Amino acid sequence: SSGINAEWPLRPGDKAETFSIGTSYEGRDLKAIRISNNLVNSDSKPMIWVDGGIHAREWVSHTVVMYFANALLGEVEQQKQATFNSLLDKYQFVLLPMSNPDGYEYSRSSNRFWRKTRRPSGCKYNNCNYGRCYGIDPNRNFDADFGNKGVSRNPCSDVYPGKQAFSENNTKAMRDYILKNLSQIKLYLSFHSYSQLFLKPIGYTTRKPKDYATHDAAGSAAVSAIRNTYGKVYKNIRSVELYPTSGSSQDWAYLKGIVHSYTIELRDTGRYGFRLPAREIVPTGKENLNAFIALLNQL
Repeated sequence: SSGINAEWPLRPGDKAETFSIGTSYEGRDLKAIRISNNLVNSDSKPMIWVDGGIHAREWVSHTVVMYFANALLGEVEQQKQATFNSLLDKYQFVLLPMSNPDGYEYSRSSNRFWRKTRRPSGCKYNNCNYGRCYGIDPNRNFDADFGNKGVSRNPCSDVYPGKQAFSENNTKAMRDYILKNLSQIKLYLSFHSYSQLFLKPIGYTTRKPKDYATHDAAGSAAVSAIRNTYGKVYKNIRSVELYPTSGSSQDWAYLKGIVHSYTIELRDTGRYGFRLPAREIVPTGKENLNAFIALLNQL
């Protein structure tokens, strides 16, 4: 199986397995779920990658990825099972619902608005008598114009990119798994919150990439599928139009040759922000599942 550290051997007919792609700085597994029809014979199928929770405080991003897993396995969205069945014949889906578990745990126990990893990153004002800094922003830690735009050299900053690209266990593990399967990956999709945006490459330059028209068509399909669900408006824009950033996972995946590499910023537009009420989890999952199907139809 393409899963390393799979938890039990696959049997014919199995549709899902969980495995770890690595461990975090504090030793937590980076647990992925691989889903396909007849999984034991699915290693050569084209792969769809979805991740959530790169930023710890963006809790709805974890739950949307879990909603996708539940839908693909027929636990929810029964009326779409015929659609999923044909997608599961065609693709293998690899979902990483929580790509920054240390930060997430800290956002639950200590600081609801924690964003970064939890690795010690330096000292305040370069003087440890003033206090220590923790964490690197994983979505500035990928090797895509690393360290230039939308970052800070202050290790206490929320957008501190680290001293070099892939300094973090979780970004390294994502890199290694994606590179190992690169020739098969047809879609890289990363969920964040909040703002209701469909973000397309590239984040660090205003020059349009060569696949701009392809990206634009995919974004249009996704946002109209969302709008047709509950009327929510997500804007279809290039990442750089939000604000310039270097080192994002989406841009790195795109530069590695995954043409369809996107980020979706989930609900809402600021009323609740990161503290989205639990009642919005399922509707956010539903509208983005529709966007996901629309994206898969663009491949």
